[in-house]
Amino acid sequence: MLKVKALLIKNTLKTLLKDHSLLKLIFVGTLSLLLLFTAFFITYKFFSFVRAFPFSNLLIHRSLSLFFLVIFSMLIFSVIVTSLPLLYKSSERLFLMGLPIKTSSIFKIKFAESVALASWAAILLCLPILIGWQISMGCSTLVYPAIILSLGFFVIICGGVGTAICLLLSSIFSLRKGQALFIGLFLLSLPLIIFCTKFGIFKETPTEAFAFFSKIIDSMGFSTHPLLPSFWFVCLIDGIRKEEWGESLFLLSLMATTAATFCIFLSKMADSLYLRGIDLMEGSGSSSKYKEPIWIRKILFFLKPGFRSFVVKDILLFIRDPLQWSQFLIFFGILFVYFLNLPRAGYEIDLPYFKSLAFFLNISAIALVVSTLTTRFLFPLISLEGKRFWILSLAPITRKGLLLEKFFLSGSLFLLITEGLMILLNLILKTEGLAFFFSLVMIGVMTLTLTSLSVGLGAVYPVFSKEDPSSIVSSLGGTINAIISLLYVIVSVALIAIPVQLHIGHGFSHQRLILYLIISISVFIMMSLLCSLVPMIKGIRSLEEVEA
Repeated sequence: MLKVKALLIKNTLKTLLKDHSLLKLIFVGTLSLLLLFTAFFITYKFFSFVRAFPFSNLLIHRSLSLFFLVIFSMLIFSVIVTSLPLLYKSSERLFLMGLPIKTSSIFKIKFAESVALASWAAILLCLPILIGWQISMGCSTLVYPAIILSLGFFVIICGGVGTAICLLLSSIFSLRKGQALFIGLFLLSLPLIIFCTKFGIFKETPTEAFAFFSKIIDSMGFSTHPLLPSFWFVCLIDGIRKEEWGESLFLLSLMATTAATFCIFLSKMADSLYLRGIDLMEGSGSSSKYKEPIWIRKILFFLKPGFRSFVVKDILLFIRDPLQWSQFLIFFGILFVYFLNLPRAGYEIDLPYFKSLAFFLNISAIALVVSTLTTRFLFPLISLEGKRFWILSLAPITRKGLLLEKFFLSGSLFLLITEGLMILLNLILKTEGLAFFFSLVMIGVMTLTLTSLSVGLGAVYPVFSKEDPSSIVSSLGGTINAIISLLYVIVSVALIAIPVQLHIGHGFSHQRLILYLIISISVFIMMSLLCSLVPMIKGIRSLEEVEA
C-alpha cells in the first residue's frame, strides 16, 4: 500500500506540468516563498528587538511555548477533522475493505495520510519561525537537523492524540445528527468554561504598562507545563542552541519514545475499535422521515423559485452534515473566546499608538479567520458536486446562476457573522464615531471579496474526482486561493493601518493623513474589485465549459 501511495505521488508530480501551466506554478511558488520569507523576516526582527529587554529570555521562551501549544492544539483538532472522513467515509476505504488486506494495514496507511494532510501547512509555518529564532539568537549548525527530526516526532504525537480521540468517539457514537450536535456543543462549551473559570475573563488588569506586560508574561506560564510535548520541543531546540547536550538528548529521546508509544498504542486500539466504529457508522440511520423546514422558503420569498430551491438545497446539505457545521462553529467559538477575553487585555492603558495598533490587529484577526473559513468551506463547493454535476444541467438554472447562488448564500451568512463580531469588537474597545462606521464598511468589503474569491477560484480549479473537502483544499487551486486570501488581508489592513500609525507615532499633519488615507482607500477598493470580479468572471466561463 505504501508503494501504491508513493507511485501515486510520483505520477502526480509528473503530470503537474501537464495539468497546470508553468506560469501558474511559478506564480504559486513565488508567492509561497514570499510568505515564508515574510514569516522568517518578522520573526527575526521580533526576536532581535526583544533581546534588548532585560527579561528577553523569559519572554521569548514563554512566547514560543505558547505558540507551539496553540500549534499542538490546532494540529490535534485538524487531525480529528481530517481522519474522520478518511478512516470511515472515504470510497477508497470501502474498496480496500473488500481486498485481502489486513484492517490494521488500512488503518495505518489512512493514519499516515490524515497526519500528512493535517500537518503540512503547520510545518511550513513553523520552519521559518524556528529558523528566524535561531539566527537572531545565534545557534549551532546541529540545530537544523534537530528541528526537522523533533518536528516530525511532534507531528506524530499530535496525530496520535487526534486519531485516538476520533477512534474512541467513533466506537461509542455513530456521529449522526443529534449525537454529533450534543458532542460538538459539549466539546465547545467545556474549554470555554475551563478558560473562564481559570483565568477570570472579567477581572481587572493593571493600568501601568510595565505591570501589564509583566502580567502577560506571567499568564503565559501555563504553556510551560512539563507534561506538554510543545514545551519539550521548545526546550529541546533551546538546549541545543545553548549546547546543553545532556538535557537535549534526553528531550529528543523523550519525544521519540512518546511518538513510538502512540503508534503502538494506536495499532492496538485500532484492532479493537476500528471495525466497531465502521459497523456503528455504517449501520446507524434515522428511522424518522425528514421534513423540509418550510420557514426557510418563507424567509427567502423574494428570490426566484429556481434560485431559491438551490439556496434551500445548500442550506439543508450544510445542516445535515455535522462535520461541516461543527468545524464552522469551532472556528468562531475560538474567536468568540478571544473577544470575551478582550476586557482584561489592557485596552484602558492610555497609549493611543497601542490602542490603534490593537484595533487594526483585531480587524486582522476577524479577516484572517474569514479567509481561513472561506478557503476551507467555500472553495470546495463546486468540486463537491462531483459526478452529480450533470444533474445541475437539468435544473432550471444556468451555470452563471449556480455560481451566483453560491456567492449569495455564502456572502450573506459570512457578512451577517462578521458584522456582528465587528460590532461586538467595537463595543468592547469603545470605538466611536467615524472609526466605528469605517470598521464595519471595511470588514464588510473584505468579507464579500474573500467570499467571491473562494467561490470563483473553486469554479476555476474544480476537483470533481475527490469527495473529501480537505483533499480538495490541499490541491493547487486551494493553495492559490489560500495564498491570495492571506495576501489580500495583509495588504488591505496595512494600507489603512500604516498611515494612521505614522500619524500617531510621528506626528503627521491631518492634511497628509487625509491625503494618504484617500490614496490607501482608493487602492483598497480597486484591489477588492479586482479580487472579486476576476475570479467570478473566470469561474463562470470555466463552469460553462464543463461537460455535463
